[in-house]
Parts: sequence; C-alpha cells; structure tokens
Amino acid sequence: MKKTVSENQKFIILSPKVTNATKCRVTQLFDDESFQVELMSKERYSDGDKVDLFSVAGSGIVYISADIKSVDKKTLVINKPEKTTVIQRREYTRVEIHKNILINHDNKNIRAEIIDISAGGMRLLADKEMFSGTDYQVDVSLETRVNFSCKFSPVRIIYDENIKKYNVSGKFKLIKNIDRVALEQFCMKKQSEKTNE
Repeated sequence: MKKTVSENQKFIILSPKVTNATKCRVTQLFDDESFQVELMSKERYSDGDKVDLFSVAGSGIVYISADIKSVDKKTLVINKPEKTTVIQRREYTRVEIHKNILINHDNKNIRAEIIDISAGGMRLLADKEMFSGTDYQVDVSLETRVNFSCKFSPVRIIYDENIKKYNVSGKFKLIKNIDRVALEQFCMKKQSEKTNE
C-alpha cells in the first residue's frame, strides 16, 4: 500500500451513488493501511459506500477499490483497499468497439471508425491517409459520461486494399488525466461485461 498511496497524492474518486467524479488529496496514512482524503468539492458520500479511486502516476494509473470507513464533511477515511492495481501504459485495458468519429487536421475532416480503444490510444479505420508524427484533433463520445477531446498521434498506418481504408493505430496526447481515468474505467467496465456474458 505504501508504494501505491502516499501523502498529498491526488486521486479521482468515483462511486455508483455519486454522479460526478470528484478530485481528492491524501492527507494521512494509517498503520492499518486505511487512509484519509480531503475532497476538493462537496459531494454526498456515506459510511460504507464502495468507491473506486484512480491516480495517474508515472506512465500508468493506480486503481484502488475500497469502502468508506467514515465521513466528516469533506474528509473521508478509506478502509484498507480490497483491490489495488497499478496499470502501466502498455497494460491499459483495451476493448473492441465500433464508433464513428470525425478527425480534424488543418481544418479538414477525416471520417473514421474506432475499432478498439484504451486509455492510451486507439485503433481505427480511416477513409483518408493519415501520417505518423502528425497530431490530429479527436473528439470522442463513448457514453454519456465518457466524452473527451485530445490529440491523436498515429504510430502505425497500413492501407487495407480489400476495404479501401487505412488501418491506423496510435496514441492519445494532451489528454486530461480525468479523461484518461474515465476512459480506463469505461474499458474495464466493458471488459467485465463481456467476461460475464
């Protein structure tokens, strides 16, 4: 626990009972591996609520699943985590989806279909050629609460002669941490749903 949670570390906290993601900061660590956080905004949490906490650290994301031990206004004490995972950038959960998007570069639109996506990047089929080393503006809307805008930088581009489209794999750049966390949570949820089918 000491390796994944430290004082002053910033997290994004999510709960099925609270509709908004809330930022918080670790203010104290306890010997029993529980820890205290201070919320950056007023939200209604209750003792016993199950929460997910995410923190961007280095080249990955720290994910913690735990229960709230106690609530005092904007101060929460989080029980010893039930689950702690450090997800490295190359280990981001990747899920298959089929979503049409428009990509913009130099005021020109490129139509594309997202084939799979993770918090680190996506693979898509584009109707026009794209170039590695070039940053493209993307606006992605996956679900009501998973919308983000960032730059997309192609890494691998292969023209598929059979379907007359460009198969493009690339990484996200200039993506907000809260959006990366929401995207990882979306992918983990989709993967869990597929596993339970």
